[in-house]
Amino acid sequence: MANGGVSSPTDPIKFLGFSRAEVTAAVEEARNAQTYVAAHLYTDEAIRRAAECGVISIEHGNLVTPETARYLKEVGAYVVPTNVTFDVLAKEGAAMGLPPESVAKIEDVRGAGLSALKLLADAGVMMAFGTDLLGPMHHHQSDEFLIRARYLPAIEVIRSATVNAAKVVRMEGKLGVIAPEAHADLIVVDGDPLKKIELLVGQGRHMAAIMKDGRFVKNMLKG
Repeated sequence: MANGGVSSPTDPIKFLGFSRAEVTAAVEEARNAQTYVAAHLYTDEAIRRAAECGVISIEHGNLVTPETARYLKEVGAYVVPTNVTFDVLAKEGAAMGLPPESVAKIEDVRGAGLSALKLLADAGVMMAFGTDLLGPMHHHQSDEFLIRARYLPAIEVIRSATVNAAKVVRMEGKLGVIAPEAHADLIVVDGDPLKKIELLVGQGRHMAAIMKDGRFVKNMLKG
């Protein structure tokens, strides 16, 4: 939590959660363990600061500026936008018990997160698929495809959930691809999601088959 939060009522979004020395220490310890640091970040100041300290995965990234986006590309950092959570929180947050202070903060980042998609794409920053949805809201997870497709080509949105996501979890060649030695996590879509990305929503409604690790968990294919 290297920045203030939306759901949390007591820390304004602009708050910086840790000193530079603390973030740098976390990055060093992560590298010692052969991994990296991901950080919850909204504001441009916090994003730039974290990236300068060696944070690799920027979670959210809503308020990033073009200059910082170019810096992220330069240092090899990437962003995991989570636009659907703000969409759902705006509609359902109060009913779920989110305090008024938190609901009021949603709009501070909601619109900016949508603008950030094209801004990051223009800078060449890799984006992965994420939602950050709270438990009861999880059935909305694939709606992130629809939101991103309004601002990005469908192929890039699909890559965010496949090859790009595999890089984030350091499973390149194992996840997100159809290739020898990869996990056989496959879907058969009834149509072309490049032309109609809506086929990827609805909790598998438009998927004739779903395979997990080589075994069908859904199979409506004939023959």
